Amino acid sequence: MIRWMESDVAGTLRSSQIFGSLEPAHLNKLIAIATAMAWPAGGQIFREGEPDDKLYLIVEGLVALEIHVPNRGRVTIQTIGPDEILGWSSFVPEVEKKTASARALQPTYAVTIDAARLVEACEQDHDLGYRAYRAIAHVIASRLKATRLQLLDMFAVGERT
Repeated sequence: MIRWMESDVAGTLRSSQIFGSLEPAHLNKLIAIATAMAWPAGGQIFREGEPDDKLYLIVEGLVALEIHVPNRGRVTIQTIGPDEILGWSSFVPEVEKKTASARALQPTYAVTIDAARLVEACEQDHDLGYRAYRAIAHVIASRLKATRLQLLDMFAVGERT
């Protein structure tokens, strides 16, 4: 298990695939609005319907993204691991509530970024905004692809002869 401290935030963001290619000035803006967080196995990171106010970069651990399905309870729709983002919807205009719940499946460490402050930083620095939104668009596209594959798997019908 890694030792997780606030001082690790800068190194984590610098080495992440998602944010690591940002210019130093842009990274420094992210570092200023980021915090180190940790959850034990089974810990609830956030719940569906809660205010959507943080972006989470998973550093270590595994997280189940879950939705509530009537008559079935919690259903895991995706598992998120290291160097992946949770809470991307907090960075998208007009989304105000979490669209899923997130639960740590293992002890999990993450860097959280204040979404409102990130949006504000992007409004003030359009180059940062372009790069940040491009990174988040990549995350959204990969989630949509995963969802599409799940739907194909669920509703696939054997070949007809």
